[in-house]
Amino acid sequence: MKLNLSLSVFIVLIFTTSCSKEKIPAPPAQTCGVDYTSHPDHAEYQEALNSYVSTSSAPGSVIGVKKYQQSEWIGASGFSHLEHNTKFQTCTPFRCGSITKAFTAVIIMQLFDEGKIELHDKLATVLPEVKDKIPYSDKITIQQLLNHSSGLKHPTDDDRNYQLSLINNPDYIGSMDFNKRLETFIYGKALKHSPGSESYYSNPGYWLLGQIIEKITGASIQENIEKRITKPLHLTSTYLIKRNNVAVARGYNFSGNRLKDVTLWDSADSDGDPSAGLISNAKDLLLFGEALFKGQLVSDSSLELMKTTTSFPSCHGDCGYGLGIETWITKEYSGYGKNGTSLGFDANLIFFPEKNITILIFSNYGGGNKKDVVDVLLKI
Repeated sequence: MKLNLSLSVFIVLIFTTSCSKEKIPAPPAQTCGVDYTSHPDHAEYQEALNSYVSTSSAPGSVIGVKKYQQSEWIGASGFSHLEHNTKFQTCTPFRCGSITKAFTAVIIMQLFDEGKIELHDKLATVLPEVKDKIPYSDKITIQQLLNHSSGLKHPTDDDRNYQLSLINNPDYIGSMDFNKRLETFIYGKALKHSPGSESYYSNPGYWLLGQIIEKITGASIQENIEKRITKPLHLTSTYLIKRNNVAVARGYNFSGNRLKDVTLWDSADSDGDPSAGLISNAKDLLLFGEALFKGQLVSDSSLELMKTTTSFPSCHGDCGYGLGIETWITKEYSGYGKNGTSLGFDANLIFFPEKNITILIFSNYGGGNKKDVVDVLLKI
């Protein structure tokens, strides 16, 4: 979920209008099997993590750092489940939000590398069944779906029916796969702008990319992630398909002065969604990030296309999107990666080519967290 709607308003609506109650089961005991205290940079990384959590409202956080061709370091702090006082572990799985888009984009670019699609292919050409359902589908390109310039809406921000349904009946929203969400909230609706003329962040663009992947390959998006990404990279804790996995970190936000569990809404909005539904952990994401930006998943030319951002004057320099990834600028360094922010979590995966370092930062508190720690980590 990417929220431009005032997060505080959304939280207030949830806790004042929602009738949903949830029994939260205890997670199973976790044994990660890796001791990162022997890492040569453990002390400095741990100090950076301690400093980060001291200024955060998050119940739990995890930071991972991987220098190219070296072993990763991962540190965790706080709690993944407040209700059961479950400590956040270095291997605790969590929701990744829009980091999912990088996985979906990788599969699209692999299909491009295989000559099965072109980025300038029109939506109505690759998915003729949507020709009469989406305005200007004969103008919208695959590239525009990837870089959020298609003009498609974003129901989390601009569809009050979606917002109220999510708040009051999360089970209803959660029961919809991305195909049903397109039918209910996108088909027959006007675009926000003409294709290619502006940027407007849109999860539905990635719902359509999911349809394209499934149509071209004859396999589900989950099967494609397994075949093309998780199995080749030996990622053992990453999946998209909906599962009742009680080990996944819970998400939290404030209602007034009280920290509340908002996982019910995060799960309903994103689980199983090719734009935002990925579950993973720190180690898997570090391996994925390094593999992507070191050329193990797509061709060098495709990676350059992914890193090329498209921006428009109305963005004022604040909404340039690449193909499934974005440019990251810190006070001292620049990199590429993806952020996933929702009501109850904030996930960030970034690769910095100058330093050849991949960084993962996750907190189970929504709405964004300070990223000053990135520059500290890069100097270690």
